[in-house]
Parts: sequence; structure tokens; C-alpha cells
Amino acid sequence: MISILKDACELAKMGINLLEKHFPTETEKELLRLAAQSGEFLIIVVDQVAYPMVRAGGIDVGDENDPSSLARYFDAFKNLCSNGYIEYASEQFFRLTSGGFNKARNLT
Repeated sequence: MISILKDACELAKMGINLLEKHFPTETEKELLRLAAQSGEFLIIVVDQVAYPMVRAGGIDVGDENDPSSLARYFDAFKNLCSNGYIEYASEQFFRLTSGGFNKARNLT
């Protein structure tokens, strides 16, 4: 799971620059705002939970009792990776790119 996210983030670096074309969803904006200060993300895989949990800027998002909530935040995280706003750091840790910091700080 983590290696797939790592690959998605790395592919975004090599692909066409989509930062200007991508309009983040409200859920993606929420993740960017939460991580705007520290730039940190953590993906938490728990056996008893259907989807990985996303921690953005030290805050766990989604409701572990609501799989659709977890899926929404995890999809948002993957989209931000694919669009170059987040990069892989190590193990289950990810971080905002400079473009991600710029986007996070410019959200209204």
C-alpha cells in the first residue's frame, strides 16, 4: 500500500505539471490546510479498518467507524499525491512539496 502511494507521488514529479490545472476538492483543501504548517502526512494502516487512515499535520481525518469517510480522505490524499502536491518521505510518512505548501497557503 505505502509503496503504491510512493510510486504515485514519484510519478507526479516525472509527469506533466498539473498543479496549475488541478482544482482541489473541498476534502483535498481540508488536507492541505491541516498540513500547511508542518507539511506532514502519515498513512496509518489498521487491520480492523477497511481503509487506511490519513493524518494531516498531526490531525487524524475521517471517522474510523465510517468507511465512506475514510475512503473519501484517502482518495483525496492520493489525488494530491498524483497532482504533485505531496511527496513520499519514508516508510508511511509523506510531506508537502513546495507546490503543495504554496497551494495550501493560497487557499481561501
